[in-house]
Amino acid sequence: MSISATATWTPRGDSGRFTEVVISPVVLETVRQAGEMIQQAARRLCPVATGALRDSIMVEVEQLDKTVRASIGPTMHYAGYVEFGTGIRGASSPGAGQGPYSPTWPGMPAQPYMRPALDEQRENIKDLFRSNISTAIRSPYA
Repeated sequence: MSISATATWTPRGDSGRFTEVVISPVVLETVRQAGEMIQQAARRLCPVATGALRDSIMVEVEQLDKTVRASIGPTMHYAGYVEFGTGIRGASSPGAGQGPYSPTWPGMPAQPYMRPALDEQRENIKDLFRSNISTAIRSPYA
């Protein structure tokens, strides 16, 4: 289970070199920063028994042509069970996913931490993009 944030842009006309030199590096760095913001929030919101799930939440940033993607998520095999819950308790709890949930097993309630982290940081990430792109466009290199 992971959450991905993707930024895509397409140069228009003669802006190709400007995009390559000025905008692309800023988008790459901003996506990395956004991923770290979500990671930090998810680690703070993650339920902790041993700390293994919390500590497994990682950020991976990749750039393919004109697309930059940050994938943020835990690597523990049980991460989805914690996020969405299991059994009857999972199906009836706030934050439950679509399932499938076993109607014959009591299970455990959902304890969302990844989705709330993204929701919590959404406006901050938008502000970060606005600020970083505006600064890059106004830079002396532009």
